[in-house]
Parts: sequence; structure tokens; C-alpha cells
Amino acid sequence: MDFSTEFVALRDRLQQGQDKAFRSEHNVSVAGRMAALMSTFDISAERKLLGMMPTGTSGHAHEYRLLFAVPTLDEAALADWWAYAQQAEREMVHPDAQHEFSIVSVILATQDMSRGLTKKLRRLAAGREFKKEGSGWSSVRIAAVNLCTREIATNRMGDTLRNVLRPIV
Repeated sequence: MDFSTEFVALRDRLQQGQDKAFRSEHNVSVAGRMAALMSTFDISAERKLLGMMPTGTSGHAHEYRLLFAVPTLDEAALADWWAYAQQAEREMVHPDAQHEFSIVSVILATQDMSRGLTKKLRRLAAGREFKKEGSGWSSVRIAAVNLCTREIATNRMGDTLRNVLRPIV
């Protein structure tokens, strides 16, 4: 398996397979690291009480997907990438009074994952609830995709991310 070729193919499938409302860019610097793909989804809508009655205010929500090539992923590298994912969330999410939620998804494509990494990855959790700065919440999802075995490992918040990645991988 040629990792570079497989990685570029994954990047292209990820971009083509996502909802058309996502805007994507290649090779974007985010929080000091170069993402091979950054896809963003923003939505603004009128807030409704019980989902039916307009409140006269609006809200917005965001999703950010970042894809990185990490040929070898061991426990030390995972710890570094997890710290990065939390830093990226802090830099990308800017709550205000209309903020509903933001999701930051970090996808690590690898060809070599150390044993036991799936369990460690599963235990990772991070998010914030905004009260003073504005409103809403944010969460961090992280996934490791082994391009050799086609295995997808995620943290607890990443189950929906696994569902997005499964048909692509």
C-alpha cells in the first residue's frame, strides 16, 4: 500500500461524499498545523419555542472537519493530536448570544496504529458549555482511520463521525 496515494484518495472521497452544504479547502493552516482538508458547515435559522412558535431571534451552528495525514499513530502521538484538537476547538469556536453549537472533528489517517489505541481514543472527551461568553456548546470529535486495515476508531462523541467515514473508508 502506498500511503500517500491512499491518503489523497481518502481526502477526495471525504470531500465528494459530504453534504453539498459543506465548503472545503485543501492545505489549510489551522491552529498551527496544516490540514489536508478543512470542511465547514454553517447554518443560521430562526429560533422557535417548542420547535413551532417563532421567538423573534435567530441562532447559528457550525461543524468543522479537519483531515490530517499521520503515518504512524502511537499513544504519544495520540496525546499530542488530542491536545491539538482541543486547541483547535478553542481557536475556531467563537460563541456569541446567538450561538447554538459547534462541532470540531479531527480525522487522522494512518497506516500504523499501535495496539490498545482504540481504547485510549474511546476515553477522550472534551467540550465546552458557554454561559458568560454567549450561549450554546461545543464538542471535539476525533477519529483515527487505518488505511491498511480500514479500521475506524473514534472517541465517544465520534460515533456519528464514524458513520460519516464508514462508507468513504
